Amino acid sequence: MSWDISLKQKEMLDVEVADIGNYTYNVSKMYVEAMGQSLSAFNGVNAGESTLLLRQCVEEMISNPEKYKAMNPPNGWGNYEGALAYVQKLLHECEKNPNSTIEVS
Repeated sequence: MSWDISLKQKEMLDVEVADIGNYTYNVSKMYVEAMGQSLSAFNGVNAGESTLLLRQCVEEMISNPEKYKAMNPPNGWGNYEGALAYVQKLLHECEKNPNSTIEVS
């Protein structure tokens, strides 16, 4: 199972402005620890309003790498480095496209 995240902007039709890609749900424990919620909670949320929490998540994960590396899934699907890169990409695109809506499927 994985998240597949994109940012959409409402015009006449929904227009995808960024494809974040997908990443395994096996690292959700890291995100819950770093920001108190899973990435699934961002579905339907304004990108600009999400940046503060996403930035806190990135900063927390960077500040405590060993803590999060210890949460690497035992099945080998996903890891700290990939989880951090994924949330950093999401943050970057939310900052670039603050009027978009996050879509998580």
